[in-house]
Amino acid sequence: MNIITEELWGKAPSGEDTIRYTISGDRLCVSLINFGATVQRMTYDGNDIVFSLPNVEAYSKFSMGCIGATVGRYAGRIAEGKVNIDEVNCALTRNHRGNHMHGGFHGFNTKVWKGRQLTCENGMGVQFSLLSPDGEEGYPGNLDVSVTFVVTCDDSLKISYYAKSDKNTIINLTNHSYFNLNYMRIGKSGFPESDGDNSYVELMINASHIAEQVNLLPTGRLLPVKGTPFDFRTPKIISRDMINSKETAKDGYDHFFVLSERKPGEPSVTAYCRRNGLFMECFTDRPGVQLFTMGNPGGAFALETQSFPDSPNHLNFPSAVLLRDEEFHSETTYKFSIK
Repeated sequence: MNIITEELWGKAPSGEDTIRYTISGDRLCVSLINFGATVQRMTYDGNDIVFSLPNVEAYSKFSMGCIGATVGRYAGRIAEGKVNIDEVNCALTRNHRGNHMHGGFHGFNTKVWKGRQLTCENGMGVQFSLLSPDGEEGYPGNLDVSVTFVVTCDDSLKISYYAKSDKNTIINLTNHSYFNLNYMRIGKSGFPESDGDNSYVELMINASHIAEQVNLLPTGRLLPVKGTPFDFRTPKIISRDMINSKETAKDGYDHFFVLSERKPGEPSVTAYCRRNGLFMECFTDRPGVQLFTMGNPGGAFALETQSFPDSPNHLNFPSAVLLRDEEFHSETTYKFSIK
């Protein structure tokens, strides 16, 4: 039976209380904080499997990394912060190299969310909710948004997203946890001793195409992965084809993979650690996943399930527009086991 606890975890920069919730399942244990609706810690059989920080001050200081946080209103980059919605030009804030990224200067990862505990049929969880006001970071509409984390009885973390706006707007929510299936080593200070070691981790991504990009911005073209370092359709060590490759950035992957059609119950992504047997399956209803390797080919990696980056500026990409009074729903699940 799962157990959930709640504790005061310091003060956010705004002076508001930071609350930490810890959900303990059979083998999976997840700690969440209301600052950024963040996965603060995740362990399997007592071993740390995500990059974590020891206090809310650190999460605020390194907010650009969105470590473990909920990202929004729009995850990824939007070129020059330019968006046209219903023939109305919207100027979003430009917080990264002249572009809009991960919701702007004060994205959802920097907000103090309202949290409440939940008891579900198949586990226990926490729901975080937030009101993003009209015009925040340049986005139109008052947006009611919530994200619910549930640790299920089968050692899965289920993340459900909901949003509704009183104006037409755009939405692209994701979680930005960095996984290290080879187990993180946490120092006495509470900080990880390194940015992880996934040199033993095999990754599979069910994607036959990636979004072509120049300077980390999509061009609108989709490129086949066959015969390139981006072909993860058959499991392989994450960094195997990355070293000395002209196709990838020298400091690792930061690319959007267009997920292929999946059968019911089929994972979109899997990761397997040869050293300890830990196996992770990712199930999602999103059209793609951004693989980000944290600047280190063999380090911790993020799997950001989401809509296409810069979608509003490419008519051939699936729309990320949320119409007035319509509801946005999305779900991603990470399931853990020993293989």
